[in-house]
Amino acid sequence: MQRLYSMFPAGRAGAGLLILRIVVALQLPAASACCSKPAMADWIDMLIEGLAVLLCIGILTPLLALLCVATAALCLFGQGVLSSMSPVICLVIANAIALALLGPGAYSLDAKFFGRRLIVLSDTRP
Repeated sequence: MQRLYSMFPAGRAGAGLLILRIVVALQLPAASACCSKPAMADWIDMLIEGLAVLLCIGILTPLLALLCVATAALCLFGQGVLSSMSPVICLVIANAIALALLGPGAYSLDAKFFGRRLIVLSDTRP
């Protein structure tokens, strides 16, 4: 994760990324509600719930954001015909792509696990 992002911003930028993660997580159920195939609806609902929880806590954010894009695209193109919810699904896709490109921010488990470390060298020579 550290190779993907050179830093995990804190402060206002970190709060903005936290809000973006939460917004994407809250928009996902709207995207899954548009899936019209009943055989896939339960599977997609479970996937959406898991993605939403993991996005909120910020673990493996780029990967999960891309899974959100794939899930929303599956719902969008699985309809066959564009519905009234298509703009909402497109918004989910755009926000998830932005989240994948921007990264998780300092207020996430990604930052705790993969963030920069401070190494302090002490001189203990006699």
